[in-house]
Amino acid sequence: MFCIEFAKKDTMTWSAEQTTETYRLALLRVLAGLFVMAGMTPGGSVVSTLPRCVRSAILLILRPAEAAARRLIFEKAKSVEVPEYVEPPAKDRSKSKGKGKGTGKKRGPRKPLFRLIDPRKFLEEFYPNRRKRKAKPRSTGSTEPQMQVRIAGFDGQPDFIIWSEPKPLPTPDDALNAEPLCRRMLALQYALEDLPAQALRMAREMAKRKKAKPGPKRVPPLRYGYPPGYRQKPLYEVDY
Repeated sequence: MFCIEFAKKDTMTWSAEQTTETYRLALLRVLAGLFVMAGMTPGGSVVSTLPRCVRSAILLILRPAEAAARRLIFEKAKSVEVPEYVEPPAKDRSKSKGKGKGTGKKRGPRKPLFRLIDPRKFLEEFYPNRRKRKAKPRSTGSTEPQMQVRIAGFDGQPDFIIWSEPKPLPTPDDALNAEPLCRRMLALQYALEDLPAQALRMAREMAKRKKAKPGPKRVPPLRYGYPPGYRQKPLYEVDY
């Protein structure tokens, strides 16, 4: 009989490539579940509408998944060597006058491009002279029918037009536009399937930001502090 001894978890050492590949496959597995929730096939056509509850549930997982993918791309971009960024010369628009605009052929649908830059936080402490935000009173739509009146040639007896319908209250089954959300899911899929190309994009973006003037265009792609969608108490697989 053969005796096989498994290495303990504490003694296992993974290389950077093995760690990246493990998390990449885990994110693809999480993304596959999101496609099922949306009723899509990976790489297929987008869905026009989704119920409000389904759309909110997908966003709850998609945000941290995108943040995790950016950090995998950033880690892989450290080993990519790119030449020093040189700003392209300004275009001379006077020479382009009088030329025809294109050949008249329509381009096919482009693949959605994954966003490499974290959404920025607005920190009010950096703007001490800015007016403080006032809490807006929560407006509750009236559920009572209201009367609309049009006065034309008023002779003491206004013409009654219609009784306005009450504003419908939002429900979990409301159909909302889901095309931008589905394109974000497709962009994440394409990025996870080709990490080297995304790492090259990230390396070029970082080289470009090093040469930029002081301002928002020089801020690193990944924001400081917790990533978008971070939860102190993990609720889903993507939080680990």
